[in-house]
Amino acid sequence: MEVRVSSPRHTFPFTAIVGQSTLKTALLLNAVDPRVGGVLIRGQKGTAKSTAVRALADLLPGIDVVSDCRFGCDPLDPRAWCDECRHRSESGETSTDSRRPRLVDLPISATEDRLVGTLDLEHALQYGERRFEPGLLADANRGILYVDEVNLLDDHLVDTLLDVAASGVNVVEREGVRMQHPSRFVLVGTMNPEEGELRPQLLDRFGLCVDVEGIADPAQRVEVIRRRRAFEDDSVVFTELWATSEDDLATRIAAAHDLAPGVELSDATTWFIARVCAKMAVDGHRADLTMARAAAAVAALDGRMLVTEADVRTVAPLVLAHRVRRTPFGTDQSAQPRLTDALGAAHDECAETERQQERTSETATDGESPATTGSPLTPVTAPEGAETDLAALNDELAITLDRVRRTFAGKRHDSLSSDRSGRYVRSEIPQGSDTSDVALDATLRAAAPFQNERQGDMAIQLEKSDVRTKVRHRRMGASILFCVDSSGSMGASNRIDAAKAAVLGLLVDAYQRRDRVGLVTFGGPSAQVVLSPTSSVELAQLKLRTLATGGATPLADGIMKSLDVLETESRRSADAFLWLVLVTDGRGNVGLGDGLGSEDALAAAAKIRDVAVHTLVIDTTPMGRTGSASRELARAAGGEYVRLQSVDGNTLSLLVRQRLRTS
Repeated sequence: MEVRVSSPRHTFPFTAIVGQSTLKTALLLNAVDPRVGGVLIRGQKGTAKSTAVRALADLLPGIDVVSDCRFGCDPLDPRAWCDECRHRSESGETSTDSRRPRLVDLPISATEDRLVGTLDLEHALQYGERRFEPGLLADANRGILYVDEVNLLDDHLVDTLLDVAASGVNVVEREGVRMQHPSRFVLVGTMNPEEGELRPQLLDRFGLCVDVEGIADPAQRVEVIRRRRAFEDDSVVFTELWATSEDDLATRIAAAHDLAPGVELSDATTWFIARVCAKMAVDGHRADLTMARAAAAVAALDGRMLVTEADVRTVAPLVLAHRVRRTPFGTDQSAQPRLTDALGAAHDECAETERQQERTSETATDGESPATTGSPLTPVTAPEGAETDLAALNDELAITLDRVRRTFAGKRHDSLSSDRSGRYVRSEIPQGSDTSDVALDATLRAAAPFQNERQGDMAIQLEKSDVRTKVRHRRMGASILFCVDSSGSMGASNRIDAAKAAVLGLLVDAYQRRDRVGLVTFGGPSAQVVLSPTSSVELAQLKLRTLATGGATPLADGIMKSLDVLETESRRSADAFLWLVLVTDGRGNVGLGDGLGSEDALAAAAKIRDVAVHTLVIDTTPMGRTGSASRELARAAGGEYVRLQSVDGNTLSLLVRQRLRTS
C-alpha cells in the first residue's frame, strides 16, 4: 500500500492519516522516548497500520553516529560500541556523523542469517578472509525494527528477537566469525488477531498495544478515500501540502525528546501507577516501568516537567491492553470497566494516604519519626489456573481400551524443514539438484584441503563437489480437530460446553507450541465446520459464543467433514501433526445418502486408518451401560478409546494435552 518516491518524504504523511488517534499517540510516545518499548498494533486488514508506522520514520529526530560505523554506534556511549569501533578508537581514528534513524523491515520469511548477520561470502571468496556481513539487527540499531504479521514469525526468529531485545546486544558466533555489536531498537509489530496469537514472551516485550478498527463514520471514510487518491495521483504534491504540519510535529517530537530525560515523577504518581497495575493483576513489573516511562513521554510532548495522574490515565489502556489476563469467552471490551474501576480505586487510595499523612504530620510531636510515606500494597493473589495435575486426571479415567500403535511417526516438537525456514543445525551433500540453501561454512571446509591443486583468480576455488546444503529444523505443532456430537441426545449441551472450554483452553498456549485447534459439530441433518483450525483466541471466542444443539445424529458426516478439514491442514503444511478428537456415544442415526447411520459411521471411521491422523475417541455413554458403539469406532479408526466418568472442558483439554505429550 505504501508508495515510495524520491522526495525526502517518501511515505504517506503522518499528519495526513485520518483517525486512529490512539495509534498515533502510541507511535509518538516511542518517537519521544524509545525506552517506552515499542508498540504492537492489532487490527483488521486495511486499517492503515503499516502506513502509520512507515510515516513515523520521517518524523524521528536525527542521531549522531560514529563515522563509517556499519552499526550506527553512539559516539557518546563507548561502552556499547561494536568491536570495530573499539578497535578504531584505540588507534584514534573515530569521528562523528549525523543521520536519521532507520526503519528496517523484518519479513516473516527472513532467515536467521539475514536477521543476525553472517559471513561475507563475496569477501571470503575474493580475498580468502573472514569478514562479518551485518544483518537486519545491525541496520535497526537506534532505529525502528518493523515486523508486519509479527504473529506469523518463525519460532527461532522470535527467540533471537527476545534475546537481543532483552540485552540490547547482538552476539554472532557462526561460520568461523565472531562479532558483537549494539542493537537497541524500537520494536513495532502489526498483526491481525484472526490469524493467530502472539507468543506471550514476545507479547510482553511490546511496551504498548493498540487495537485498531475501521472507521465507521461515512464522512471520515470519504476523507480517507480522497487523501489516498490524492497521494497516489501525485505523491510529491500531496506531501508538500502537508509539509508544514509535518515539520511542526517533527519539531515538537525533537523538543520532547530532549525534554524527556528531565521529566519528574512524583512519589504520589508512582504510588498511583503501582496500585493500578497491582489491581489489574498483571504479571511482573514491566507494566509499571513502561507506564511510568510512557506517562513521562506524554508530559514531555505537552512541554511539562512533571507527570500528572491524567498522563497515567492516558497511557494506562495502551500499557495494559495486552497484559490483562483474559478469561474464556471474555472480550477486549470487558477489560475496560475493570481498568476504570482500578483507576478510580487507586485514586481514592492515594487520596486517603495523602490525608493520613497530613493528619500524621499535624499531630506529630518534636522528636518523633515522620510517618512512612505511602502504604503497603495489598498482596495480589493470582487466580487459580485451569490446569490440574495430570495424576488427578488419571483418577477420572474409568477405563482405557484398545490403544493401537499407529504405523507413522508422531513426534511433534522438531521436524526437518523442507524449505529454507527453521534453524540451521548441520550440513549435508545436496540431495538432487537443489542447492539454493548453501551451507557456506561447510562448503569452504570441504574445499580447503584441495586449494593447492586448483588454479584460478579467486582466493578460494570452489567446485561443484564441494557444495554442502543446510539441514534445518523447525518446531512443528499439532492441528487438533474436535468432532463433537451436538444432536438432541442426552448430554449434548454438556458435550458442547466441554468442547468449547477445551478449545479455548488449548488455544491459551497454542502459539508457544505452534498448535492449531478447530471444531466440527454434527447435529440435525448434517455436520458443520464451526471453527477451522486456528491459533487465534479472538476468532475462537467469536465463532464459539453460541452453538445450537438438537436434532438427529449424522455421525458419519461429522467424521467425513473432519477428514476434509484435516486434509486441508495437511496440504497447508506437509509436516503437520494431525489429531482428531471424536466426542460421541458412537450412535449415529443419519447415514451418508441412503445409507444406514451406524454402518456409514464405521465405514467413515475406517477411512481414518488410511491417513496420517492420530485419533482419540472420547466415549460419552453414561457409566453403567453395557456395550459401546464408540469403542467399535475407535477400533475401526485404529485410534485410542477413552471412557470418562464425566465430560467437562478442563478434563477434556488435559486429556488431549497428556496424549500430545506422550505421542
